[in-house]
Amino acid sequence: MPVLFCNIGWMERYQGLLAGDQIIGGGSYVREKGRGHEVCNFSRVGNVLYGYVQPPGTHINIERIGAGPKDDSISGVTVIWTATRPTGGTAVVGWYKNATVYQNYQKFSNPPAAHRRNGVDGYWIKARADQSKLLSVDERTCEIPRQVEGGMGQANVWYADGARSSSIVEGVLSLVRRGVSKRPEKKGKKRKQDQERKAQIERVAIRTCCDHFEGIGYTVRSVEKDNVGWDLEARSGRTILRIEVKGLSGNAFSVELSPNEYRAFSEHSDGYRLGVVTEALENPQLFICRYSNERRAWVIEGNENKTLQIETRQSASIKCI
Repeated sequence: MPVLFCNIGWMERYQGLLAGDQIIGGGSYVREKGRGHEVCNFSRVGNVLYGYVQPPGTHINIERIGAGPKDDSISGVTVIWTATRPTGGTAVVGWYKNATVYQNYQKFSNPPAAHRRNGVDGYWIKARADQSKLLSVDERTCEIPRQVEGGMGQANVWYADGARSSSIVEGVLSLVRRGVSKRPEKKGKKRKQDQERKAQIERVAIRTCCDHFEGIGYTVRSVEKDNVGWDLEARSGRTILRIEVKGLSGNAFSVELSPNEYRAFSEHSDGYRLGVVTEALENPQLFICRYSNERRAWVIEGNENKTLQIETRQSASIKCI
Protein backbone atom coordinates (compact mmCIF):
# COMPACT_ATOMS: atom_id res chain seq x y z
CA MET A 1 0.00 0.00 0.00
CA PRO A 2 1.49 3.39 -0.99
CA VAL A 3 2.22 5.92 1.77
CA LEU A 4 2.33 9.72 1.66
CA PHE A 5 3.36 12.01 4.52
CA CYS A 6 1.75 15.47 4.65
CA ASN A 7 2.93 18.11 7.12
CA ILE A 8 0.38 20.69 8.22
CA GLY A 9 -0.16 23.25 11.00
CA TRP A 10 -0.89 22.12 14.55
CA MET A 11 -4.48 22.12 15.84
CA GLU A 12 -6.45 20.26 18.46
CA ARG A 13 -9.38 19.07 16.33
CA TYR A 14 -9.11 20.42 12.73
CA GLN A 15 -12.82 21.28 12.73
CA GLY A 16 -12.23 24.81 11.46
CA LEU A 17 -10.89 27.86 13.28
CA LEU A 18 -12.59 28.24 16.66
CA ALA A 19 -11.97 30.61 19.56
CA GLY A 20 -9.89 28.09 21.45
CA ASP A 21 -8.50 26.07 18.54
CA GLN A 22 -6.30 28.23 16.34
CA ILE A 23 -3.73 26.88 13.94
CA ILE A 24 -0.09 26.98 15.08
CA GLY A 25 2.74 26.74 12.56
CA GLY A 26 1.98 25.66 9.02
CA GLY A 27 4.36 27.93 7.11
CA SER A 28 4.44 31.46 5.75
CA TYR A 29 0.84 31.45 4.46
CA VAL A 30 -0.50 30.77 7.94
CA ARG A 31 1.75 33.46 9.42
CA GLU A 32 0.52 36.00 6.88
CA LYS A 33 -3.18 35.07 6.77
CA GLY A 34 -3.74 33.68 10.26
CA ARG A 35 -5.28 30.53 8.82
CA GLY A 36 -4.51 27.57 6.60
CA HIS A 37 -6.67 25.41 4.37
CA GLU A 38 -5.85 22.36 6.53
CA VAL A 39 -8.04 23.68 9.36
CA CYS A 40 -10.93 21.47 8.17
CA ASN A 41 -8.94 18.29 7.49
CA PHE A 42 -10.99 16.29 10.02
CA SER A 43 -14.33 18.06 9.55
CA ARG A 44 -16.71 15.34 8.35
CA VAL A 45 -18.94 15.89 5.35
CA GLY A 46 -21.23 12.91 5.72
CA ASN A 47 -18.69 10.08 5.85
CA VAL A 48 -16.05 11.92 3.83
CA LEU A 49 -12.98 13.94 4.83
CA TYR A 50 -11.29 16.40 2.51
CA GLY A 51 -7.61 16.95 3.19
CA TYR A 52 -5.37 19.88 2.35
CA VAL A 53 -1.60 20.17 2.33
CA GLN A 54 0.56 22.78 0.63
CA PRO A 55 2.84 20.85 -1.77
CA PRO A 56 5.99 22.30 -3.23
CA GLY A 57 5.18 23.66 -6.67
CA THR A 58 1.79 23.28 -8.30
CA HIS A 59 1.07 19.56 -7.98
CA ILE A 60 1.67 16.37 -5.98
CA ASN A 61 3.94 13.94 -7.79
CA ILE A 62 1.63 10.94 -7.53
CA GLU A 63 3.89 8.85 -9.78
CA ARG A 64 6.22 8.56 -6.77
CA ILE A 65 3.46 6.71 -4.89
CA GLY A 66 2.53 4.37 -7.71
CA ALA A 67 0.34 6.30 -10.16
CA GLY A 68 0.82 5.99 -13.91
CA PRO A 69 2.13 8.90 -15.99
CA LYS A 70 -1.35 9.66 -17.35
CA ASP A 71 -3.23 9.26 -14.06
CA ASP A 72 -4.91 12.25 -12.42
CA SER A 73 -5.23 10.51 -9.06
CA ILE A 74 -4.32 7.36 -7.16
CA SER A 75 -6.46 5.49 -4.63
CA GLY A 76 -5.61 3.15 -1.77
CA VAL A 77 -3.01 5.49 -0.27
CA THR A 78 -2.27 5.70 3.44
CA VAL A 79 -1.85 9.41 4.13
CA ILE A 80 0.00 10.26 7.33
CA TRP A 81 -0.69 13.74 8.69
CA THR A 82 2.10 15.32 10.72
CA ALA A 83 2.51 18.66 12.46
CA THR A 84 5.09 20.44 14.58
CA ARG A 85 4.22 20.44 18.26
CA PRO A 86 4.12 23.81 20.02
CA THR A 87 6.89 22.41 22.23
CA GLY A 88 8.94 21.30 19.21
CA GLY A 89 9.35 18.14 17.17
CA THR A 90 7.26 16.86 14.25
CA ALA A 91 4.67 14.29 15.34
CA VAL A 92 2.04 12.14 13.66
CA VAL A 93 -1.36 13.73 14.37
CA GLY A 94 -3.55 11.31 12.41
CA TRP A 95 -4.07 9.46 9.15
CA TYR A 96 -6.40 8.67 6.27
CA LYS A 97 -6.47 5.02 5.13
CA ASN A 98 -7.40 4.02 1.57
CA ALA A 99 -7.35 7.68 0.54
CA THR A 100 -7.49 9.13 -2.96
CA VAL A 101 -4.65 11.56 -3.67
CA TYR A 102 -5.01 13.96 -6.60
CA GLN A 103 -2.21 15.27 -8.75
CA ASN A 104 -3.84 18.69 -9.00
CA TYR A 105 -5.86 20.81 -6.58
CA GLN A 106 -9.56 19.91 -6.65
CA LYS A 107 -12.02 22.78 -6.22
CA PHE A 108 -15.42 22.24 -4.60
CA SER A 109 -18.35 23.00 -6.86
CA ASN A 110 -20.29 23.79 -3.67
CA PRO A 111 -18.03 23.98 -0.59
CA PRO A 112 -19.36 22.31 2.59
CA ALA A 113 -20.51 24.76 5.28
CA ALA A 114 -17.48 24.43 7.59
CA HIS A 115 -15.06 24.74 4.68
CA ARG A 116 -16.89 27.75 3.30
CA ARG A 117 -16.79 29.52 6.69
CA ASN A 118 -13.04 28.98 6.84
CA GLY A 119 -12.27 30.03 3.27
CA VAL A 120 -11.40 26.49 2.14
CA ASP A 121 -12.39 26.12 -1.52
CA GLY A 122 -10.84 22.75 -2.39
CA TYR A 123 -8.69 19.78 -1.44
CA TRP A 124 -5.83 17.51 -2.54
CA ILE A 125 -6.88 14.32 -0.74
CA LYS A 126 -10.19 12.58 -0.04
CA ALA A 127 -10.96 9.66 2.27
CA ARG A 128 -13.76 7.96 4.18
CA ALA A 129 -14.10 9.32 7.69
CA ASP A 130 -14.62 5.83 9.14
CA GLN A 131 -11.22 4.78 7.76
CA SER A 132 -9.42 7.78 9.20
CA LYS A 133 -8.23 8.76 12.65
CA LEU A 134 -7.27 11.99 14.39
CA LEU A 135 -5.08 11.32 17.40
CA SER A 136 -5.83 13.13 20.63
CA VAL A 137 -3.20 15.63 21.75
CA ASP A 138 -1.70 13.17 24.26
CA GLU A 139 -1.57 10.35 21.70
CA ARG A 140 0.66 12.34 19.35
CA THR A 141 3.88 10.72 20.52
CA CYS A 142 5.21 9.25 17.26
CA GLU A 143 7.91 11.68 16.10
CA ILE A 144 9.21 11.92 12.54
CA PRO A 145 12.87 12.92 12.16
CA ARG A 146 13.37 15.91 9.87
CA GLN A 147 16.29 17.16 7.81
CA VAL A 148 18.36 14.07 8.56
CA GLU A 149 19.33 11.27 6.20
CA GLY A 150 16.25 9.13 5.57
CA GLY A 151 13.92 11.58 7.34
CA MET A 152 11.45 14.20 6.22
CA GLY A 153 12.90 17.30 4.60
CA GLN A 154 11.63 20.88 4.61
CA ALA A 155 8.84 20.26 2.08
CA ASN A 156 5.32 19.63 3.41
CA VAL A 157 4.88 16.57 1.15
CA TRP A 158 7.21 13.62 1.79
CA TYR A 159 7.06 10.50 -0.36
CA ALA A 160 9.29 8.45 1.97
CA ASP A 161 10.33 6.24 -0.95
CA GLY A 162 14.03 6.03 -0.16
CA ALA A 163 15.62 2.88 1.24
CA ARG A 164 16.85 4.76 4.30
CA SER A 165 13.28 5.82 5.12
CA SER A 166 11.89 2.28 5.33
CA SER A 167 12.31 1.89 9.11
CA ILE A 168 10.50 5.18 9.75
CA VAL A 169 7.66 4.18 7.42
CA GLU A 170 7.30 0.75 9.00
CA GLY A 171 7.18 2.26 12.49
CA VAL A 172 4.39 4.63 11.48
CA LEU A 173 2.43 1.91 9.66
CA SER A 174 2.68 -0.24 12.79
CA LEU A 175 1.01 2.61 14.67
CA VAL A 176 -1.72 2.81 12.01
CA ARG A 177 -2.31 -0.95 12.15
CA ARG A 178 -2.72 -1.11 15.90
CA GLY A 179 -4.32 2.32 16.36
CA VAL A 180 -4.13 3.77 19.87
CA SER A 181 -6.49 1.87 22.11
CA LYS A 182 -7.00 1.32 25.77
CA ARG A 183 -5.16 -1.57 27.32
CA PRO A 184 -7.21 -4.64 28.28
CA GLU A 185 -9.29 -4.22 31.38
CA LYS A 186 -8.08 -5.99 34.48
CA LYS A 187 -10.13 -7.78 37.08
CA GLY A 188 -9.48 -7.99 40.79
CA LYS A 189 -11.27 -9.06 43.93
CA LYS A 190 -13.29 -7.01 46.34
CA ARG A 191 -11.63 -6.35 49.64
CA LYS A 192 -12.65 -4.75 52.88
CA GLN A 193 -12.68 -0.96 53.09
CA ASP A 194 -9.50 -0.53 55.09
CA GLN A 195 -6.14 1.15 54.64
CA GLU A 196 -4.73 -1.80 52.70
CA ARG A 197 -7.70 -1.68 50.33
CA LYS A 198 -7.19 2.06 49.78
CA ALA A 199 -3.49 1.50 49.14
CA GLN A 200 -4.32 -1.24 46.65
CA ILE A 201 -6.78 1.05 44.84
CA GLU A 202 -4.07 3.71 44.60
CA ARG A 203 -1.54 1.20 43.26
CA VAL A 204 -3.97 -0.04 40.62
CA ALA A 205 -4.80 3.51 39.60
CA ILE A 206 -1.14 4.48 39.28
CA ARG A 207 -0.31 1.34 37.30
CA THR A 208 -3.33 1.77 35.00
CA CYS A 209 -2.37 5.36 34.28
CA CYS A 210 1.29 4.45 33.71
CA ASP A 211 0.28 1.65 31.33
CA HIS A 212 -1.91 4.05 29.34
CA PHE A 213 0.75 6.72 28.81
CA GLU A 214 3.56 4.20 28.25
CA GLY A 215 1.31 2.47 25.73
CA ILE A 216 1.03 5.65 23.66
CA GLY A 217 4.75 6.38 23.69
CA TYR A 218 5.58 8.31 26.87
CA THR A 219 8.31 7.60 29.39
CA VAL A 220 6.68 7.79 32.81
CA ARG A 221 8.24 8.30 36.25
CA SER A 222 6.66 8.58 39.67
CA VAL A 223 7.01 11.77 41.71
CA GLU A 224 4.46 10.68 44.33
CA LYS A 225 6.88 11.23 47.22
CA ASP A 226 8.00 14.70 46.06
CA ASN A 227 4.79 16.52 47.10
CA VAL A 228 4.75 18.62 43.92
CA GLY A 229 1.00 18.47 43.34
CA TRP A 230 0.93 15.55 40.91
CA ASP A 231 1.86 11.86 40.99
CA LEU A 232 3.47 11.12 37.62
CA GLU A 233 5.52 12.89 34.99
CA ALA A 234 5.21 11.64 31.41
CA ARG A 235 7.68 12.70 28.74
CA SER A 236 7.66 12.38 24.97
CA GLY A 237 10.32 14.39 23.19
CA ARG A 238 9.97 17.92 24.51
CA THR A 239 6.46 17.36 25.84
CA ILE A 240 6.07 16.94 29.61
CA LEU A 241 2.74 16.05 31.19
CA ARG A 242 2.10 16.37 34.92
CA ILE A 243 -0.45 13.74 35.94
CA GLU A 244 -2.44 13.57 39.16
CA VAL A 245 -3.98 10.12 39.64
CA LYS A 246 -7.12 9.31 41.62
CA GLY A 247 -8.43 5.81 42.22
CA LEU A 248 -12.03 4.99 43.10
CA SER A 249 -13.65 1.73 44.17
CA GLY A 250 -17.03 2.57 42.63
CA ASN A 251 -18.11 3.89 39.24
CA ALA A 252 -19.17 7.37 40.40
CA PHE A 253 -16.77 9.98 38.98
CA SER A 254 -16.17 12.29 41.94
CA VAL A 255 -12.76 13.13 43.38
CA GLU A 256 -11.19 15.62 45.79
CA LEU A 257 -7.99 17.58 45.25
CA SER A 258 -5.83 18.78 48.10
CA PRO A 259 -4.90 22.49 48.16
CA ASN A 260 -1.46 21.62 46.76
CA GLU A 261 -2.96 19.45 44.01
CA TYR A 262 -5.58 22.06 43.11
CA ARG A 263 -2.91 24.77 42.90
CA ALA A 264 -0.99 22.63 40.38
CA PHE A 265 -4.26 21.80 38.58
CA SER A 266 -4.94 25.53 38.17
CA GLU A 267 -1.44 26.77 37.39
CA HIS A 268 -0.28 24.09 34.94
CA SER A 269 -3.50 23.51 33.00
CA ASP A 270 -1.91 23.10 29.53
CA GLY A 271 0.46 20.36 30.66
CA TYR A 272 -1.58 18.95 33.54
CA ARG A 273 -3.70 15.81 33.33
CA LEU A 274 -6.08 14.37 35.88
CA GLY A 275 -6.27 10.59 35.58
CA VAL A 276 -9.29 9.04 37.33
CA VAL A 277 -9.60 5.26 37.60
CA THR A 278 -13.05 3.99 38.60
CA GLU A 279 -13.88 0.46 39.80
CA ALA A 280 -10.19 0.02 40.44
CA LEU A 281 -10.39 -3.39 42.11
CA GLU A 282 -13.00 -4.96 39.85
CA ASN A 283 -12.97 -3.45 36.37
CA PRO A 284 -10.53 -0.52 36.09
CA GLN A 285 -11.75 2.26 33.79
CA LEU A 286 -9.37 5.15 33.11
CA PHE A 287 -10.58 8.66 32.36
CA ILE A 288 -8.00 11.24 31.27
CA CYS A 289 -9.07 14.82 31.90
CA ARG A 290 -7.36 17.78 30.25
CA TYR A 291 -7.98 21.45 29.71
CA SER A 292 -9.41 22.14 26.24
CA ASN A 293 -8.53 25.54 24.84
CA GLU A 294 -11.31 25.05 22.32
CA ARG A 295 -14.01 24.47 24.97
CA ARG A 296 -12.29 26.64 27.60
CA ALA A 297 -13.14 23.94 30.07
CA TRP A 298 -11.79 20.69 31.52
CA VAL A 299 -12.96 17.77 29.40
CA ILE A 300 -12.65 13.98 29.43
CA GLU A 301 -10.43 12.70 26.62
CA GLY A 302 -12.52 10.89 24.04
CA ASN A 303 -15.74 12.43 25.33
CA GLU A 304 -15.15 16.16 24.88
CA ASN A 305 -18.88 16.87 25.08
CA LYS A 306 -18.66 16.34 28.83
CA THR A 307 -16.97 18.97 30.96
CA LEU A 308 -15.84 18.72 34.57
CA GLN A 309 -17.88 20.47 37.22
CA ILE A 310 -15.41 22.02 39.64
CA GLU A 311 -16.52 23.21 43.06
CA THR A 312 -13.90 25.01 45.14
CA ARG A 313 -14.10 25.00 48.92
CA GLN A 314 -12.39 26.92 51.65
CA SER A 315 -10.99 25.31 54.76
CA ALA A 316 -9.15 26.45 57.87
CA SER A 317 -7.17 25.01 60.73
CA ILE A 318 -8.12 26.64 64.05
CA LYS A 319 -6.39 26.10 67.38
CA CYS A 320 -6.87 27.54 70.83
CA ILE A 321 -3.54 28.50 72.38
